[in-house]
Amino acid sequence: MKFNGYTIEELQPGLYAIDDEKSDSMYLIVGSEKALLIDTCVMQDDILPMLQTLTDKPIELALTHAHIDHMYHSGEFGTVYLHEKDIAAWKKGSLKLLMYAGYAMFHVPRKKFNVARFVPITEETVIDLGGVQIRVILASGHTPGSCIFADDVHKALFMGDAVGNGGVSAWMWLPGSLNTSAYRDSLEQLLVKLKSYETYQFLGGHRPQTFPTADAPDGNPLNIDVVKDMHTLCTKMLAHTIQPVGKEKQAVLTVWQYAYGITGMWVTKRKIK
Repeated sequence: MKFNGYTIEELQPGLYAIDDEKSDSMYLIVGSEKALLIDTCVMQDDILPMLQTLTDKPIELALTHAHIDHMYHSGEFGTVYLHEKDIAAWKKGSLKLLMYAGYAMFHVPRKKFNVARFVPITEETVIDLGGVQIRVILASGHTPGSCIFADDVHKALFMGDAVGNGGVSAWMWLPGSLNTSAYRDSLEQLLVKLKSYETYQFLGGHRPQTFPTADAPDGNPLNIDVVKDMHTLCTKMLAHTIQPVGKEKQAVLTVWQYAYGITGMWVTKRKIK
């Protein structure tokens, strides 16, 4: 189903995947009492009118992390959940500063983000939608407070950009992202946390990047093997036993592309420590 530049797919009863024209994704989970939107995409028009065609329940917003393509429409929601580590990073300035680069990158008007009113979440947080409970899994790396949301009813994990979105796609060069050793440590902890979720559907923040293409006819899977391969990649990068497979310019920075197995990342050399 199409709606003003969005493609809407009902993955299961009460679970919608919504992709925009920029390959950004958000997900709507509908419980018996309220609904929860995970992330917001970054197209200009308001998104609540579209979401209200899918449910008559009140809608809250949960953010996997504080980047523009995931939080641009947060001002439309009365309740916004964000991990406390990203709230702290926003207050310190790194994530807020990055937002200004995002306006130019995505060609969208500036907005004010009242992050001080966001509801801070931790791994102790449970968001009860009525018959559906959403749990929080910290996955620091892409941002300090990047997190994954787990939905046991729909057997789904909402990954944001915690490990990229299939293939060599993880952006670990951005201001506020962790260095390689800290990311490896975070992934090691994440693998333990995800043991009971390995059979769940992994839904990323840029779902169209996982779809089949001419170059990748089987698509780029997002699953537990991506997390395992990312951990191995970090270990090899720190041991200097793997070489970059590409590089490009991002503003004034040179970023290097590393790959292993079915995953990979873009990173600056100074973050490999």
